[in-house]
Amino acid sequence: MEKIGIIDLGSNSVRLMIVGIAPDGSYKLIDEAKEGVRLSEHMGPEAILKPIAIERTIEALRLFQHLCQAHGITRTDCVATAAVRQAVNQREFLKQVKADTGFDFRVLSGWEEAEAAYNGVINTIDIERGIIVDIGGGSTEVIRIEDRRMVQAISLPFGAVTLTENRIDSARGANKPGEDQLKALENFLSDQFAAIEWIKDMEAPTIVGLGGTVRNLSKIDRKRKKYSLDITHNYRMAPKDVHEIYRSVKTVSLEQRRKIPGLSKDRADIIVAGLAIISALINAAQGGELVVSGSGLRDGLFYQYLLREQPVPVVDDVVRHCVNNLMRYYSLERDHSRHVAALTLSMFDQLKALHEMSPFERRILEVASLLHDIGIHVNYYDHHKHSFYLITSTRINGLTHREILMAAFVAMAHTKTFSGNLLPYKDILSEEDGRTIRKLGVILRIAEALERSEAGVVSEVRLHHHVENVHLIARTRHSADLEICDAYKVAPDFKKVFGRNLLVSAQSGA
Repeated sequence: MEKIGIIDLGSNSVRLMIVGIAPDGSYKLIDEAKEGVRLSEHMGPEAILKPIAIERTIEALRLFQHLCQAHGITRTDCVATAAVRQAVNQREFLKQVKADTGFDFRVLSGWEEAEAAYNGVINTIDIERGIIVDIGGGSTEVIRIEDRRMVQAISLPFGAVTLTENRIDSARGANKPGEDQLKALENFLSDQFAAIEWIKDMEAPTIVGLGGTVRNLSKIDRKRKKYSLDITHNYRMAPKDVHEIYRSVKTVSLEQRRKIPGLSKDRADIIVAGLAIISALINAAQGGELVVSGSGLRDGLFYQYLLREQPVPVVDDVVRHCVNNLMRYYSLERDHSRHVAALTLSMFDQLKALHEMSPFERRILEVASLLHDIGIHVNYYDHHKHSFYLITSTRINGLTHREILMAAFVAMAHTKTFSGNLLPYKDILSEEDGRTIRKLGVILRIAEALERSEAGVVSEVRLHHHVENVHLIARTRHSADLEICDAYKVAPDFKKVFGRNLLVSAQSGA
């Protein structure tokens, strides 16, 4: 297995991501590490990296060096962003880092940083059009997306750390920021975003946010709402919730901020400035919802390497790419899973007049069909329950949290009648979603039955609708007694959810 180490040296923290790439092309996150180094601390207008900050940073990189050696890293990609990009002593600093740690850093331009952030988002979130904002410690990248392509980008020379130091330094002490400081900061940010002409042209775009500020914002919101899933990636927030949290955070002292559920204590002193940025951007764009991305610059650098043979390092279909990777990673019987999915989707399409569902439900059914056996990776016994756990715990890029939960419940229903308790997820799933899950689960159970021997005995299905019955004719390559018998066992549940009797017969054919 090839092992890639990616290090991102920012103004506030330095982060390491280690990813393994198997010979079949599947990949997985092996390890992550983060150290708060505040490299940009006290750089001041003279833009000089200070000795204490340099010492902290090199010490953290030494720890990363040991971790990379322990994992047997075969390739490293080390990048530095705003603090190093702006430093007048950049060359001396990088030379010292190379001598003390062996890491050879390249300094990203503002455009390159934006491009990496874009690649991290566009390969893991299904978005056609909107704005990406990456709030770092010393810079903020704002990116315009049209038809899944980055068409415009700007790197602004301020971030959560530098704004805190230069404009609301009292936030680093015991007192809350002064009203005059906050007003000046908000006016400054409003002017900065107003100067970006294309923001005004986008008409309430979706805003995808990344970086520690946005992740902490989502955690605060999830805590206060007692959100039922502990998933950051693709979490959605209404603008009013963003503004409400910003107002509550900016009006309390540092000690009080440290006690806010969901807020990291080491970010409490800079969170006000960070939230001021995202709040100002939402106001300037008159934006729609905020989508929180757990993927960013490091993920973008990984995809640039993984997809380096392509003209543009962007996957065609985020969900399909992720599901195919999971199937390889968990060593699923891909022929079986794909045949079950083909039979399932064929039945879904032929039953459309009966169920009246849309492409939304069809995508959920496709994901559930392909991953229904993923729980076998844990244990065959009760693998339907393990499938639910893995689907909800393993990030499925491109799906919303609601879609992930629905796919997990449908996959769990592939062996027996769905009886899942939706109550723990009532903040995400509705009673109507429960009825949809039951219908999709029945269709998947029939397909699983028709592929019982995992030998492709049933090549295709034809469904004929009658007043009281649905007649399923399975075209078979050879004897399918086992499959027909198992399919008939689903008939009582089919009658409950669709109101028709299910008749099953076999027809010999290639």
